[in-house]
Amino acid sequence: MELALACYTKCMLCEHRCGVDRSAGHLGFCKAGTVANVYRHRIEYGEELELVPSHLFYLSGCDLRCGFCIAGIDAFDPSRGMALTSEFFNRAVQWGQQRGARNIQWVGGEPTIHLPAILEVMSRCPQLPPVVWKSDFQGTPEVFDLLKDAVDVYVADFKFGNDACGRRLAGIESYTRIVTRNLKIAAGQSRLIIRHLLLPGHAECCYRPIVNWLRENLPWVPFSLRDSYLPSWRSRRFAEIAHPLTPGEAKQAHCLAGQMGLRVIQ
Repeated sequence: MELALACYTKCMLCEHRCGVDRSAGHLGFCKAGTVANVYRHRIEYGEELELVPSHLFYLSGCDLRCGFCIAGIDAFDPSRGMALTSEFFNRAVQWGQQRGARNIQWVGGEPTIHLPAILEVMSRCPQLPPVVWKSDFQGTPEVFDLLKDAVDVYVADFKFGNDACGRRLAGIESYTRIVTRNLKIAAGQSRLIIRHLLLPGHAECCYRPIVNWLRENLPWVPFSLRDSYLPSWRSRRFAEIAHPLTPGEAKQAHCLAGQMGLRVIQ
């Protein structure tokens, strides 16, 4: 726990590697301080079938700036919501268990930028359910060292199949090198589910490279293919994602995953 809290003094939790002293009030790319805020928590049934019903804790603040983010300002403003304290968390966990939740799931924004606060409240929870960590997988290797033995299931968003799309649509550099490195780390630690949201117009530049990489590196890992894209947040700034995904694009994507022998799940 002390090692995790020390991350605040020179923050290297994500691959922006800002190195700022968050404990002194200095802000990096994500603008988060030392207080994690939860802007919503609820039981959800729209996650992967093996996880539901799942009790999701949505934390504000993120290390990406995806133009199509469905959470919008809640994802990018780390001050939104109420403080994640042990009292709040324990009470919320009990509420979720009473309603049949099978696990708790940390989502965002991006939970990685709040890792010390999350580990602290989990360490003080007397009846901690199984933990699902849903992430954009842009954390540093040190993050996965801290998460080892603390997470039961990783859910990784594999968003882009090349660095140019990651830079243009999410404001991140070296996207593919980082996400593929972290996927291999997570696969060696715990259960892993890889999720991909199909984006209109990105079949060849993003989706095909992703399924090719998965076939060559992690073909046994469950692949959650999400085909319900709708324009959100600032997606209309980008012509190709300014409209919904078509049924034809979704069908072709599912066929390709089958041809590649991937383990597609619902």
